[in-house]
Amino acid sequence: MRRYTCDVVVVGAGLSGLTAARLLHKHDLDVAVVEASGRVGGRACTLENPDLGMVSDQGAVRCGPPMSTLWQLIKDVGVKVWQQSPSQMVYITEDGVSRFNPTSLPTWNPLVRLDHHNVFSTMDRLANQIPPEEPWEALSAQEWDSCTMKDFFDRTVWFKSVRRITDAFVRAIACAEPEEVSMLWFLWLLGQTGGGRWATLVNPNPPQFRVSGGMQHLCKVLAEQLGDKVTLNCPITKVENVEDGALVTSKEATWEAKAVILAVPPPCYSKISLSPALPEAFHHITMGRVYRCTLYYKTNFWGNGDRFVQLFADYPGCLVVNAYDDTVPGNKYPAFTATVSGRNAIEARKMTKEQRKNAICKCLAKAFSSEEAMQPLHYEEKNWNEEEYIGGGFCGHFPPGVLTSNKTFGRCNPTAGRVFLAGAESATRGYGFLEGAVWAGKRSAEQVRSTTSSYISSYTLYIIVL
Repeated sequence: MRRYTCDVVVVGAGLSGLTAARLLHKHDLDVAVVEASGRVGGRACTLENPDLGMVSDQGAVRCGPPMSTLWQLIKDVGVKVWQQSPSQMVYITEDGVSRFNPTSLPTWNPLVRLDHHNVFSTMDRLANQIPPEEPWEALSAQEWDSCTMKDFFDRTVWFKSVRRITDAFVRAIACAEPEEVSMLWFLWLLGQTGGGRWATLVNPNPPQFRVSGGMQHLCKVLAEQLGDKVTLNCPITKVENVEDGALVTSKEATWEAKAVILAVPPPCYSKISLSPALPEAFHHITMGRVYRCTLYYKTNFWGNGDRFVQLFADYPGCLVVNAYDDTVPGNKYPAFTATVSGRNAIEARKMTKEQRKNAICKCLAKAFSSEEAMQPLHYEEKNWNEEEYIGGGFCGHFPPGVLTSNKTFGRCNPTAGRVFLAGAESATRGYGFLEGAVWAGKRSAEQVRSTTSSYISSYTLYIIVL
């Protein structure tokens, strides 16, 4: 077995781990990145098909104005971005299809509009009462953490039509059902990401941008800047504190380090033997259930290209929770991508790939009254729950009672040992999103530098990415 001596081992090669690597490397530390899977990027996954002239993001997609830390990284790295067109919403229910702008609702009923405004403004108001760094210190933390979002909606929402929207909102954000997620956690999440109205059917339509070449391209550029220090297909099995440092072990090698940054999704915590162990509550963070499905067509039958079409679906038998125009500049064919999440993802798993494709085609055919929707040129899908080193998507959610049971969530060093946490689920800004991944990677690297400055200069930095 190969044996190395290094200053810092960073476990996790998604955007968070690579951000930490880049920051440490900039401070003249020798960096080696080791990834458990066969690719870098984590939950940023871009599929390419040169024969079809296709680039398709199957994971993280967009970056918007609130993501200042991500924007700074994009600027520093130098990757190009492109701006989406203004949005047009399409909403499908069993009663029909509605088209509207992001600043309106598909109804003229003033009571329904009032109900919609009330539930989302209430979520925003409550979210603002939760301290970002210590959510368990909110005045109503215990009460809210004993409830689910279903409980909250049961006592807040008046109309069934609005209830469909609020349930779909949770599925889209958490990739889980309202009865599965803690009310405290979900409100805490909204408070970190700009509040509820930015992600609802009704929002001020802020500009949205995407990375040219796909979001994984950003991760690939970060890895390329580290050169031959990146190694793939090398999962870490054990991390233990030893005298004056930590010992990090895989099947092929062992690294003696002064500190470790653990930048992996929550399901991977149980794949690594940690000593000292993380608090038990960390193992109750659950990843969502989600498919990302993209269809390519000969023509853009859903619009003329001057509007970015977003689709929300809610009627019996429909798999799609939300979908969007995924036509990328430079691609040979226009595309539409659907997200199947929460309970719908469970139903999708019972189907064959062909059945899932046909179900999504039927939804598009209903939305746009188009026969062409049933005849895609190509179909791609990704079931994130089959990813061994991720375990689901797109972020980890907290069931009731977990967030207040252990008051170390969001702490960079919950064990007070030599292991520091990164990853989107360790963020207290942009939790679970690209912003949170970059923010947590930056924070963990800065804390490692500050706490190890007295002894780190004599070693070589190796970043082991799981």
